[in-house]
Amino acid sequence: ADAGGLFEPEERRTVVRAIAELRILDPAVGSGAFPMGVLHKLTLAALRRLDPDNRHWEEYQRERATGQAGTAFKVDDEAARNRELQEISHTFQTYRDSDFGRKLYLIQNGIFGVDVQPVACQIAKLRFFISLVVEQRANTDAADNYGIRPLPNLETRFVAADTLIGLNAGGGNAELGKDLIDPIESHLRRVREGYFNARTRQEKLDLRKRDDELRAALAGALQDVGFPHDAAAAVAHWDPYHQNASAAWFDAEWMFGMSHGFDVVIGNPPYVESRNSLLSDKAKREYGNQVKEDWDGTLPRGSDLLIYFLARAAKLVHEGGIGCFITQNAWLSTNYGLVFQEFTKSRFSFDRIIDTSRKFFADPHGPNINAVICMFSRAKNSTIEYAIAGTDMTLTDVRTIRTRDGVKWGHLFQMPEFFDAMLTPLQRLDGPPDFHFGQGINLPRSMLNGRGATMGVIDKSRSFVVRQPDARLNPAMVPQSRRSRHPALIMPRGIGDRHYCSFNLCKAFSFSGVDLYLPKDLWESNLHYCLWAYLNSSFVWLFREITGRTNLGGGMLKAEATDMNALPISADFDFGTEAREVCSSLTNREPLPVSQEIHKEEHRFIDKMVARFFGFSDLQMERTREYLLKQVEMRMSRAKARR
Repeated sequence: ADAGGLFEPEERRTVVRAIAELRILDPAVGSGAFPMGVLHKLTLAALRRLDPDNRHWEEYQRERATGQAGTAFKVDDEAARNRELQEISHTFQTYRDSDFGRKLYLIQNGIFGVDVQPVACQIAKLRFFISLVVEQRANTDAADNYGIRPLPNLETRFVAADTLIGLNAGGGNAELGKDLIDPIESHLRRVREGYFNARTRQEKLDLRKRDDELRAALAGALQDVGFPHDAAAAVAHWDPYHQNASAAWFDAEWMFGMSHGFDVVIGNPPYVESRNSLLSDKAKREYGNQVKEDWDGTLPRGSDLLIYFLARAAKLVHEGGIGCFITQNAWLSTNYGLVFQEFTKSRFSFDRIIDTSRKFFADPHGPNINAVICMFSRAKNSTIEYAIAGTDMTLTDVRTIRTRDGVKWGHLFQMPEFFDAMLTPLQRLDGPPDFHFGQGINLPRSMLNGRGATMGVIDKSRSFVVRQPDARLNPAMVPQSRRSRHPALIMPRGIGDRHYCSFNLCKAFSFSGVDLYLPKDLWESNLHYCLWAYLNSSFVWLFREITGRTNLGGGMLKAEATDMNALPISADFDFGTEAREVCSSLTNREPLPVSQEIHKEEHRFIDKMVARFFGFSDLQMERTREYLLKQVEMRMSRAKARR
């Protein structure tokens, strides 16, 4: 529909010109889905409605071609300028009420992509070619090529390069550099703009040759003004027309003529974990060095690849621009994520993070992760707007969160105010002497029940009280330091719809649990039973929901031992007799799903004991149970969304 009723005529003209001046980058373009989405949104949802007859759009393109707009390039050669103006006139005469001209000039001037894989760039270019082809109208005039316009050349719009490594072109005499380098750069941009619209093979060959000559001249000029030899050589040797080559660096100025950053950086960085062989130690060093050069700071070596993309993308956005990525949500609640969150302070900001259960990847074999939408900028903010989106992307539960030193954002996002008020006063409690949380043995599952397997292990047992192990392990496979102590209490590390803590009555080892270790003299003491009851309370279950990671996909929660160290625990728990009675009553029963267990008499009794000790009100405990149910239900709904 026409947007005329929403804007005054001059406002429409202003908005159209603002769209024309947008510069958008996808730094991990892949098959081009994200820039293609941008193209469609700007074309269908904006330009078509704001400027149905393309009058303002054509006006701007003519100003740009004659150098009046001053945003992209200036064509000094009169013949070239006239040819460009003729092309614009022909385009809009032929496609006055069509999207062809809208798409063509958005692609020419505003949309850019980079990917380290040349084949990805080829696919992205193909998608854009098809997008233009479908807008053309054929006729019967053979002299006019049957009305079909030659497609533009996109080699200088989608380039194969490593976005995470910049061109080390620091130093040099800035004033002298301006005099020597600017004219060559300007000429080089004109050549590449000419190549975009080149029609004949000879014209393309001539422009490529001229590009080679100008890059060689530019490299010489860079060295003359003091730029590093390697940087100058990289500029000289980078050939945008080599379809199967990928540059080991990326620089927006030399590759796209963009020296002041992009208005929008958008994308979906690759899902590559730190331990993945695709992210080598060499790559980590190089990416880390680039982060240090960009931001004068360091990232933890355990960072997943997307952390480097976030840091790099924030540098590629100009001061008034914005970035928007879809990422897995692991970095919100991991230890390396916390370091990155602290790193962003005083450097750049995350303005909004949207959590969602939407299935972004239609391929069932695609990444099995839970995704968030992250919006970031160069602003310096201490608050983040957090929202939840349903499968239809309708936002609910929008909140403004103030960040805190040392607290993971994922925990802040998940924690309701009432629970924060319950938790904060308890943080200074002293736990029992010589106790700690730890992980299970966590060896490859293929080692279970093999030759020489005599050590009892609790693997998949799901019980409030474990009387005997359900697997065996060869003791020689276990480090000596791990053989000396059995866990007193065991909780699952991967949590589905059941929360529970097992009393390790058989004194077996945990294979892959989250364990609590106690001194031998406290085993089967009142405190041991109190701790079992406490870890089976709604308060602790909600704590695990909040501090766990939901990035596994499929509705699973990954609750780590390291996060349990922030759980308040007291050595003065005084409900040992009652805890023993409850434990005895649950000895022969498996935990039920939270939606059922939370209503059981035994669970309510545990909650009552814990509430009495800490001074929680009935309302606080009821809200704790309600929020726990809500979180588990939302998490498990993600599993259904992926089916």
